Amino acid sequence: MKIVVCCKAVPGAVTEVAVAQGNVLSYRSQFQSMNECDEYAMEEAIVLKRQMGGEIIALTMGGITTQDILFTAAAKGADKIVRVDAQAQDPRAASIVLAAALKTLGADLILTGTQSRDSLSSFVGVATAQQLDIPFAFAVTAIEKDGDNSIKVRKELGGGRSADVRLPLPALVCIQTGIQPLNYVPPARLMRARQQRPTSLSLADIGLTQDDLASKGYRIASVAPPVRTGQATMIEGTPAEIVSTLLAKMKEVR
Repeated sequence: MKIVVCCKAVPGAVTEVAVAQGNVLSYRSQFQSMNECDEYAMEEAIVLKRQMGGEIIALTMGGITTQDILFTAAAKGADKIVRVDAQAQDPRAASIVLAAALKTLGADLILTGTQSRDSLSSFVGVATAQQLDIPFAFAVTAIEKDGDNSIKVRKELGGGRSADVRLPLPALVCIQTGIQPLNYVPPARLMRARQQRPTSLSLADIGLTQDDLASKGYRIASVAPPVRTGQATMIEGTPAEIVSTLLAKMKEVR
């Protein structure tokens, strides 16, 4: 089975967040890491490979700095690592790029996370399946083989309920966090993985142009820090003074 895991590089500690050029989110970050939801998808892919055989391809999009997460994927067990040299903050545009790359690579099973830590859109995986015109399932907590050309998955429905669904292959599955434990990658293995050369694809390689990535309807208008609505107050003094202060504040609330 050929499994492709779509991974997104998300910023670590972020400073100087702003909107540049009217609708582009800019920030400063010293490092990028693999999106946590996508990391669970990678762990599930490794388990499926052990059970069914085949190969794992880790796919990401972005500049050369995003290659760090591909090395992490290789250290975890990915057989091939691929980067599409394209930038897209619009989830719709990201789904177009991923779908075009997946058509080029070919896959029996595509795994994604349920959402990314930076945008929380929960859109890209489902939209990519729609672009490819293949069946999909969202918030999946278990996958097992069901014959030669299909899989059975368990997906969350909310309220503690779940459903078992059969999907013909090829299919796309959005993995829920917690499906597998996250494994620590030893530094020595990560260093060896950095010797693996990623395959780099341009937009032309996957049949797209920059115009295909133009934002349509999704634009960042502004970015604001969290609004503090309240804070704790430390009350000091003797026991009698503390009780007096508490009573006064309780009367204020009434």
